[in-house]
Amino acid sequence: MDMTPKISLVKYNWVSDGIISVTGYTWLGGEYVSGEAFLKLLAQNSGSFGDMAKLAGRLNGQFSFTIKKQSEVWAACSHTWSYPLFYHHSKNEIFVSDDPEVLIKELPSPGIDTFSKKYFLLFGVTPQNNTLIQQVCQIMPREILRIKASGAEGALFFNPVGRTPSLEVGGEKFHQCVRALFERYFNYLKNKHVLLPLTSGYDSRMLACLLKEFGHKNVLCATWGRKGNAELAIAKKTANQLGYPHVSVEYNTGLVSGFIKEGQFFDYVKYAGHCSSMPFLQDYFAIDYLKKKQLVTESTVVMPGHSGFFAGSHLDAKMGTAGNSYPLSKIINKYSSSYPLKPKDRKEVERHILDHFFAGNDTCPWQKFEKWDFQDRQCKFISNSNHAWFFVGLEVLMPLFDKDFVNFFKQVPFGQKHGKIFYNTTQENKIFIPHKVNFSIRDKVQKPQGNFDFLKNLVLKSSPAFVKNFYYQMDDDIYYREITRELRNATGTSHYKKPVRPNSYNCYIIQWYLHYLCTMRK
Repeated sequence: MDMTPKISLVKYNWVSDGIISVTGYTWLGGEYVSGEAFLKLLAQNSGSFGDMAKLAGRLNGQFSFTIKKQSEVWAACSHTWSYPLFYHHSKNEIFVSDDPEVLIKELPSPGIDTFSKKYFLLFGVTPQNNTLIQQVCQIMPREILRIKASGAEGALFFNPVGRTPSLEVGGEKFHQCVRALFERYFNYLKNKHVLLPLTSGYDSRMLACLLKEFGHKNVLCATWGRKGNAELAIAKKTANQLGYPHVSVEYNTGLVSGFIKEGQFFDYVKYAGHCSSMPFLQDYFAIDYLKKKQLVTESTVVMPGHSGFFAGSHLDAKMGTAGNSYPLSKIINKYSSSYPLKPKDRKEVERHILDHFFAGNDTCPWQKFEKWDFQDRQCKFISNSNHAWFFVGLEVLMPLFDKDFVNFFKQVPFGQKHGKIFYNTTQENKIFIPHKVNFSIRDKVQKPQGNFDFLKNLVLKSSPAFVKNFYYQMDDDIYYREITRELRNATGTSHYKKPVRPNSYNCYIIQWYLHYLCTMRK
């Protein structure tokens, strides 16, 4: 029996004609397209699901859309996963929303999904189309779905990993690529006020140089964290050299204390966590400060350095010849929250990753690692941090998540890519030296974990707490030690397990969010 699907879009800035709804933007012929123009583009290609899937594959931007049909819904999220969508289907209904809480209210007895909870405890995100709620699903990054009462089917319309490349790439080719794609962003920005979150890293420094190179004057650089944090000195030096004003937001007791008692905080947690991702707190306090000081307004465009990972920052030399076991161990041991998951539960998570990301022989293990990193770190975890800006009504642009940037690095061979060898060297020679910001050059290559490092980590893992606390830096640059202490004190420390690495503060935020989802939000 046919039924009329329900669509409830309440979080983002949607434009709708009653059938098609779209949020975000895409590039078309070098022009920024959003709102009614984007809606018209979708309407012109909505004759069949196949046509719409082909169009989605050609789009380049940060967007989501839904198309309501007689008894089904077509829905898609861009490769950046900027505006997550959620759905529920059964024999009697189809329901799509940008807020999973809307769907949960329709369910007679919503419960926590057991496996998703295990995965979430390790990575702060839920796997594949799962959320933490059993009957609520999510659309994955770069996915278009045809949602029916009988189920959902569709396709991934963008591949962040191409054929295994072998030919070396020249630095000038990258320089031309990044200038060409940035020109599009500059033409859109024009006289808009730009906030650049600036660190000591290469990604945000390159964006600062490009803004200067294209003549953008209305720029404010900002850095935040603990007093004397490692990012501040180089960030200020970069801003001063380029002639941009810089503001430092110091995280201290006065700024952070008591946040857990504020209604605004829980509104943010609901907005940014959406039952599938850890709500980032790293930027939350700085944004509140910048808003109160009127250093940003609703017309400000934020330009963070997400996600230069495509350039090879997470690849080390060993990964080029390793089989599946080495990148898998790196995923678990280096990029997880360090939550002490039970061995059998950890094995279950490992099996899931192997089945969904490492199966088949079409690509090398290091490329399979990149697919996992793209989907479950860069999109669902890092890109999701932009919700701190969305929450206060600001637009976020990510030039380093642009398809042209991603596609360029799909053709860079492993020998140039690992440890960002090619990326860093080209930035230094083509961008940093000409702009005289070539200071504090970082190590070019990540070193693989050797036998001594493995033994050291094994010893530390089994060491008593006071030994770990001596070895690991506890006063993190973000001020997470104090922030997470407030979270734990508010709910009782007995709810929390200590991470293997005691300075893995995300582990506490993840556990707090699960506690909130299961008890506090009711």
